[in-house]
Amino acid sequence: MYNICLIVRYGELFLKGKNRPQFIHQLVANITLAIQKNNLSNFAIKKLSDQLIITTKKEAELTNLLPVLKNIFGISVFYLAYQLESNLEALGEWAANLNDYSEINFTNFKLDIRRSYKIFPQTSLALQKELGEIIRQKFNVKVNLTNPQKTFYIRVYRDFILIFSEKNKGLNGLPAGSSGRVLLLLSGGIDSPVAAYQLMKRGLEVIYCHFYQQKEGQEKIFALAEKLSPYNNYSNNIYLFDTQPLFTEISHISQEKYRLIILKRMFIRLACSLAQELKIKAIATGDSLSQVASQTLESLEIIQQVNSLVMLQPLISYDKKEIINEAKKI
Repeated sequence: MYNICLIVRYGELFLKGKNRPQFIHQLVANITLAIQKNNLSNFAIKKLSDQLIITTKKEAELTNLLPVLKNIFGISVFYLAYQLESNLEALGEWAANLNDYSEINFTNFKLDIRRSYKIFPQTSLALQKELGEIIRQKFNVKVNLTNPQKTFYIRVYRDFILIFSEKNKGLNGLPAGSSGRVLLLLSGGIDSPVAAYQLMKRGLEVIYCHFYQQKEGQEKIFALAEKLSPYNNYSNNIYLFDTQPLFTEISHISQEKYRLIILKRMFIRLACSLAQELKIKAIATGDSLSQVASQTLESLEIIQQVNSLVMLQPLISYDKKEIINEAKKI
C-alpha cells in the first residue's frame, strides 16, 4: 500500500539552531495562506525536522499545489512522492511493480538511496543492488550510475519510505515575515520592485510607500505591488504621498541637482516618520551605487544623513543589466 504526498524541503531553514521552529512555523503559515488565496482546501501539513509532508484526501489535487509553492520563499525543493510502509516487503513490491508507479520510458536508470533510519534491515548499498536487480530483470533495463535516463530517489525513515523521481526547485531564502517588516520606497521603475523581491527573499514582509506627482501613474504602482504579492504573503499595502507640496517648497532652488538631493532627503524623512508610526524598524530603497548622479557615494551620504532608521539597499552592488535580468525572471 502507498499514499501520494507532497514533500517540501527547507533548505536554509535547516541550518537554523534554536530558532528553527519559528521559521518552520512561518513557512507553514505562508503555505497555508497561499492555499487559501488560491482557492485550494483540505490539505494537511505535517512538520518534520528536515521537511514538510503535505497530504490531502483527493491526491490528484496535490498537483494543483505545485505552481503555488514556486512563489514561496523558504523552500529549497519540493516534489510529489510515494509514501510506503518502512519495510523490505514494501520496497520489493515497489520494484517488482514499478510500472504501476512510473512509465517505463527509459532504457537505463539509477537508484539513489539514503537511510535516515540507520537500523533498517539492509544498508543503502545492499538495497541498491537488490532492488536494482529486480528492476533490471523484470523490465529489461540497465543500471547506469553516471548518466542515467531516470533516477529514482528512495529515502528510508523509521516510520515510512519516500520514493520520487522528479524535483522542483524552490526559491530558497527565508519565509516572508520571518525577519519582520520593512518600508520600501517604491518608484515606477524596475529597480525598487527587484529590491522588494530581494528583501522578501531574506524573510521580510514589504510595505510600500510611493511619492506621486500625478494620480494617473498610481495604477502602475498598484500593478507592481499586485505582481509581487504572491512572494509577499499576498500583502500589497501601499501608502501614497503627494509630492506637489514638496516641489512647491523647493521651487526657489535654481540648480536641478540640488533640488533632487533635497527632494530625496524629504522622501527619506517622510518614509522614516511613516515607518515609525507603523512600528517598522527599517526602510529600503532600490538604489544601485553610482547608477545615476543621485546614487554616488557622496550623494547617498548627503541623502541618508536625515535617515533615523536602519537603511537597507539590496541592489547597491547590482549593475543595470543584472537588475533587468532579475526583473525579467520575477
